[in-house]
Order: sequence, then C-alpha cells, then structure tokens
Amino acid sequence: MSPKPTMRDVARKSGLSIATVSRVINFPDDVPEQTAEIVNAAMRYLNYRPNINGRRLKMSHTRTVGVLVPTLANPVFATSVQGIEQEAHAEDLTVLLTSSNYDPEREMGAVSALLDNRVDGLILTLANADDNPVVDLLLAEKIPFVLLFNQPSRADIAAISVDNAQSAYDIANAMIAQGHRSLAMVAGRFESSDRSRQRYAGFCHALKDADIAPPHLVQVPFGETDLIEPLHCLLSGPDAVTGLVCSTDMLAIAAINACRAHGLSVPGDVSVGGIDGISVGGLITPKLCSAVQPTQEMGRQALAFLRGLITGQSNPRSLLLPHRLSDGESIGPFRRRSSTRV
Repeated sequence: MSPKPTMRDVARKSGLSIATVSRVINFPDDVPEQTAEIVNAAMRYLNYRPNINGRRLKMSHTRTVGVLVPTLANPVFATSVQGIEQEAHAEDLTVLLTSSNYDPEREMGAVSALLDNRVDGLILTLANADDNPVVDLLLAEKIPFVLLFNQPSRADIAAISVDNAQSAYDIANAMIAQGHRSLAMVAGRFESSDRSRQRYAGFCHALKDADIAPPHLVQVPFGETDLIEPLHCLLSGPDAVTGLVCSTDMLAIAAINACRAHGLSVPGDVSVGGIDGISVGGLITPKLCSAVQPTQEMGRQALAFLRGLITGQSNPRSLLLPHRLSDGESIGPFRRRSSTRV
C-alpha cells in the first residue's frame, strides 16, 4: 500500500512552496486564480485530501500543545520538556511529544502528525529556523508556535534560547585565559543544528579576538559517543591541540574519554569544555566545565509564551535567557607536553 500523499508532495509536484499550498487550501480567496489552479491540479493528480478540520486550529481549542525536539537521549532536551510539562500541568494542559532524531526531513511529518491531533499550538526545536518549510507552513496557517533553543534571525517569530555564540565564546575564552593557543571545536553536524553553527561562530570569534588562527573544526553526528578516531589527528603530532571546545556537553564527555584513550589527562594535557550544563557533567571526573543553560526555565517560558500567542494576549518575540560558566575542573592551565603521545 503506497503512503498517503503529503502537503510536501503537493508542493513538489506543483513547483510551489509549502506555504503557498497551505494558503490555497486554507485561504483560497487570498491566492491568485492561476496559482490556485496549479495547486488544485497537483492535489487532484496525487489524490491529496487535506485534513482542514484538523489544521484550522483557531476554530476550537483542545487545551493540547505539541512539542518537537531533536531527541530525548540528550538530557538538555529532556530537562526542557520537564519544564514544559510543569507549566502545562499548572495550566491544565496536555502535552503531545515527538522527536526528529536530528533529521530535518522528519520535521514536517512530525509536525503534521501533531497538527492532525488538533493541538492548539507548538513548541519546536528545529534543525534550521531561518530556512525551514515547517516555519513557512505554520506562519501561513497562522498556527501559534514558539521555537526553543533556536535563534531565528526574523523578529516576528517567538523564540526562547540562550546566546549560542556567546556561550561558545565564553568557554573558548576561559581556555585562552589559561594560556591555551591551540584550540579546536568538536561540533554536531551543522546541517542538523543551527545551534551548532552559531556556537562555532562564537568559537571563531573568541580566537579572532585573541589573534589565534586558524580555527580547527571536527564535525560529528549528534549522538556520537566514540570520538577516539575523529580526534586522533588533533590530539597527536607536533601540532596537537591543548583545548577542545565542544558544542554540547554530551560531546564534551565523549571527548574526555577520547583524550584518555590517547593517553592524555584532562585537564593536565588537554582542557575540555562543553555547552548545555547537563547534570551528569557534574558527576564525572573531572567535573565538566560548561556554559550552563537554564533549560528547565526555558521550557517553562516557552509554554508561557505559547499560551499568550494562543489566547491572542501577546505578539511573537524572542527572549535570550542568561547562561553561566560552571565551576568545573576540566579546564586547566596550558602545559607544554614533554613528549608526543598517540
């Protein structure tokens, strides 16, 4: 049995955007007749039947909100969801949760499934907030939504985050202040996370301000736990780095394990810092130094924002919550190695 056609399929067949297809379906009077005919022809060809009642959320409230995060395996997202659920419980709301597994291609399907359950609004962490068909769709259909962890460039989109670039800048600067001049960033793949790209930009800014060049970068899949091979070249040889800034705490913990596998101590030989502030970072040895995000509060704020949008009491706006550097032990003074270890 072939899968049911989606709005994305209609957009692809018609050669138009998802937002345009959505407007034809929901606001046909606002679309030029020729455009509407192109979309309607594509829908007839694909036998696409829009579930308008499931999507026109403004017709009735269900007291249900949808949440999309990349994964629950990373505690930073699990903690933010906890904040969302705490706020939802206080407001007597139901939360429907799904994940994209860091796959941009899965985001539209996940959001469509939430909309088919007639949620009143959405809280989303997307791979890329500035060029995303999901955002186009939600804006076109006037569905309330708040981005969580994303920092969109548009001012008319509600978003809760910390300053991703500044977080990485501060971690890198903490290493530079300890005398480190050879630094690298270990980052989750940029196509899966605009936060990763923004954090790399902050890392590069810190190096530029300290007149350190060139920046070293290793991109790995999110969820990667074995960094022994990816970091081999950076940790060995005459040009070995002495500081690793990681785009997430989970990658930082994996980097510490990789350093030990190469016979290096942290922070004696290599300093390692992360970004997120997950609780497990405080339980390892050495205690992880991290740019800590108030993730639970971010979740609560996201739902409070969303409630205001759903009830028409507020307009979309962005809020950057403050981060702080933890008092970890994984960043130490630069120390020249007496010999090269592999």
